[in-house]
Amino acid sequence: MSAHPTARCCWCQSPLVYSQVVDCYCWLCPTEACWRRQVRYALDLTIKGKGRTIRFVPVPKQVVFHESTAKNILWGGAAGPGKSTGARWWLYDRCLKVAGFEALLLRETMPQLRQTHIRRMEKEQGLVGAEWYKTENTLRFPNGSLIQCGHMEDADAVQNYLSTEYDAIVCDEGSRYPLNEDGSSPLIELSTRARSNKPAVLAAGGAKFIVASNPGGPSSGVLLDFFIDQEPDFEMAPALRAYYDPKDWQYIPATLDDNPYIDPEYLKTLAALPKWRYEQLRFGNWRVFSGQFFGEWQETQDGQPWHVRSLAA
Repeated sequence: MSAHPTARCCWCQSPLVYSQVVDCYCWLCPTEACWRRQVRYALDLTIKGKGRTIRFVPVPKQVVFHESTAKNILWGGAAGPGKSTGARWWLYDRCLKVAGFEALLLRETMPQLRQTHIRRMEKEQGLVGAEWYKTENTLRFPNGSLIQCGHMEDADAVQNYLSTEYDAIVCDEGSRYPLNEDGSSPLIELSTRARSNKPAVLAAGGAKFIVASNPGGPSSGVLLDFFIDQEPDFEMAPALRAYYDPKDWQYIPATLDDNPYIDPEYLKTLAALPKWRYEQLRFGNWRVFSGQFFGEWQETQDGQPWHVRSLAA
């Protein structure tokens, strides 16, 4: 077993090693308790005439996502931690285990959707026993489950999703979604459509609203408020004051150091970015943006005094 030069287990910090689980070659933590935790969430299938096969084993940080009990999850921060792949295979897993599971998978634009998830779903459909319906942009499973793919390019598209309930909504690169005219984010209204009364969905943890994203887009501030600072704008939504529960809004940070499958040259490509963008994509810093006077504003450990660190320093 060869150890990865940079990727480490997020639980015990051991370097991940390239291993085999049944017929699947994957990166595992060498610590028994950790690799068993990974394998527990493997996509494990029995195919008629071929027997047992494992299609996907999540890396430790993807397992943290699987284990979350929060209804609303923001996952990622930095670029390249495997969030898009992890979210897609999480949807496959749910669709296979919960008959009639209905999910919505979104990107900002249709071209982005085709270049990322649709291209991969067309290749992966046979691996998970599903069928891609091109005219519907939907992956359908024999047990009645489905993953509908969509975009957020215009108001009409958004309104279509708001008229339907889903057992899971995954907004990939959600920070890039444009704000509404009043400054609110369509992400928050979309979150209200992740609801289900299906017994099998409730038994599996209930409906989920998931944003897999880097910082830096128009909706970054809203995500920062709801998921990270957990201080939403109650003036914008006064009724929320009585109902907002921080336990329902979880942030799972991840960086490319969590992903052993990432192109080793990817870090070099990020180095060409402006400093503020490098901070966003390399470290998942939600508090920096282009043109700001101070690069970062944060409290010290005891809360006083305020400390300012400039990215220009």
